[in-house]
Amino acid sequence: MRLIDFFLGQTQTSLRRLCTMAVVAGGSNAALLAVVNGAADHIKDGQAEITGVLMFLIFLGAYVYAQRYVLVTTSAEVERLVHGYRQRLIGQLKMCELREVEHIGRGRIFAAISSDTQAISQSASGLVFGVQAAVLIVCIAIYLAMISMTSFVIASVFLGIATRIYLSKMRAVYGLFHDASTEENTLHDLVSGFLDGFKEVKLSSLRAAAVLADVVSVSARTAVFRTEAQKALAMNLIFAQVAFMMLLGTLVFLTPMFGNSYSGTVMGSMTTVMFLIGPISSIVGTVPLVAVANAAAENLQNLEKLLEASTRERNGEPSVSARAIAVTPMRTIELRRAYFKHDADGSQFAVGPLDLTIRAGETVFITGGNGSGKSTLIKLITGLYPPLSGELLVNDVPVTPKSAQAHRDRFCAVFSDFHLFRKLYGISLPDEPTAAAWLDELEIAGKTEIVLDGFSTIDLSSGQKKRLALLSALLEDKPILVLDEWAADQDPPFRRKFYDELLPRWKAEGKTIIAVTHDDRYFHVADRRFHLEEGQLRDLMEIPKNG
Repeated sequence: MRLIDFFLGQTQTSLRRLCTMAVVAGGSNAALLAVVNGAADHIKDGQAEITGVLMFLIFLGAYVYAQRYVLVTTSAEVERLVHGYRQRLIGQLKMCELREVEHIGRGRIFAAISSDTQAISQSASGLVFGVQAAVLIVCIAIYLAMISMTSFVIASVFLGIATRIYLSKMRAVYGLFHDASTEENTLHDLVSGFLDGFKEVKLSSLRAAAVLADVVSVSARTAVFRTEAQKALAMNLIFAQVAFMMLLGTLVFLTPMFGNSYSGTVMGSMTTVMFLIGPISSIVGTVPLVAVANAAAENLQNLEKLLEASTRERNGEPSVSARAIAVTPMRTIELRRAYFKHDADGSQFAVGPLDLTIRAGETVFITGGNGSGKSTLIKLITGLYPPLSGELLVNDVPVTPKSAQAHRDRFCAVFSDFHLFRKLYGISLPDEPTAAAWLDELEIAGKTEIVLDGFSTIDLSSGQKKRLALLSALLEDKPILVLDEWAADQDPPFRRKFYDELLPRWKAEGKTIIAVTHDDRYFHVADRRFHLEEGQLRDLMEIPKNG
């Protein structure tokens, strides 16, 4: 079972001590039954014993101590394991390439880090009670054998057959929960896409209806799988209850036929068997929780294997090229016969083969129509997409999987689909006069401030958010600045300031600037312009400096 593998794989708790305490809790519970049964016999005889009271209190104290230890220790250990898994998954995500994360899908990743780990966390107490119930059943079975071997044999055979049938029925339930979990990952993706494209959805009733129909369809399939699983669980629960009642009926009505000696122990046997109702119900009630958690553990482990496979090539010591790229100033970035292809829903879009060289200190504009491959080209230049064939080189040194991050660390960027973090992660905060000067320069003073951990607010217009994203990029102070359609949301006066004042100033400061743009009236600002059509560089020209 994947859930057991999850718990045992990274545990730091002494399993021997934990199991010992579980046995003490179960044994103490069974001992309480024996003490109560013995006391009942003495009361029937009109006697009361101080010894019985003391034994009752001793076993009760042992039960409370052992039960508390098991519950507290297990809960703390499970939360530590869940946190460790989250930390490990996020660390592996950091090492993954963009294309690999896109292939896995945000829905699957969100589900693993949130709902799957939550399901495992919630299963901890249920699993503990289930294990303790199993221990208690074993102890009660031993006690039953001491009372009546006939009752013990009948109960063992009866419960053994019932358990085998029950577990056989549960295999189908596990499959249904797994299918439901897969559909929920798809649902995560759909809802995430719905929120990301909410503006587009609101502008088209037909699109909104189609998106809603898709979400409803996946949600309905999820509901069907979960309904079928819950229905099967309900039938299994009824089967378990009926089997238990049949056992009681057998003990009461049929076993007296085995001989007169049984009649003297029938009440003790019945009381003992009735005491099994609690632990058996606990196990049956734990099964659905464990089934969900087992599916969640399987999802987590499968995702971790995917991430490990994705990052394995980049593990280990940095390569010679990585160290060279990291310590040597960039002179040239070159794409040599670089080719990349997207595969989505059966359609294919390819970029390249491309030959392109960018020199340090240049201002380069990239132009082209929608869908021409500009964003893909930017991702190839920055190393976010490794070429499927051809090479990316820095100073004539090929960028390898192990040196890709050293190459990417040279860039700061504002992509067309940028995400603006409120906190300035990984960025040294400027002093107050410098921060005020930047905000004034970008004409957003009074709209937000740079406070102790980042921006005081990012609840701004799309153009103002882009200015904050640009400010975040500039504060990183990296040698290469990438801007993907940055000026598209800016008003005409600030757009003119951006091209005529800011870009030339950053170039004079030594920055290499790569900008995707459609603003043909400002092409003269660039040193060179690359034009893309259908994934091919159709035009490569020097920009005349006379305007």
